[in-house]
Amino acid sequence: MKHFLVLMLVAMALLTTGAQGQESPASKRIANQHKIPKHMPDQLSKTEQNAVVTLKDGNLSAQCQALQNVRELEQMFPDYPFTKLLAPLEGIVKDQHADNKMRMLAALALDELHSDAGDQIIQQVASAPGDASVQTLCSALLVRSDNK
Repeated sequence: MKHFLVLMLVAMALLTTGAQGQESPASKRIANQHKIPKHMPDQLSKTEQNAVVTLKDGNLSAQCQALQNVRELEQMFPDYPFTKLLAPLEGIVKDQHADNKMRMLAALALDELHSDAGDQIIQQVASAPGDASVQTLCSALLVRSDNK
């Protein structure tokens, strides 16, 4: 719960402090909407580690919020690799017993990484037997990434 609160405080800080420019149009839009604090890039490693801990926690609500926060951070800081998140995101998206909402959020977070490793995980889920809605989302993410 402590990690969730820290993550929420970071998210609130992102929403309420000064902005910096980003390179991609989506990142500029996110930066304009959320006013990224100047010190935030220096704290991304700790924020990423807190997200990893929260994702491994058993609290469904905290995990869903952490997944959404991760997606927003990936959009605001597209050059940061977020490599520590690959294993927890893979574990969630591949877990057939996990909540489908969480699995879909994890697939979206993997896609936001814009990495070969994330795309490979999405490919594995899209081609594996399992929930049709998760497979459809993963297939759509792969098609979208092929058209970029």
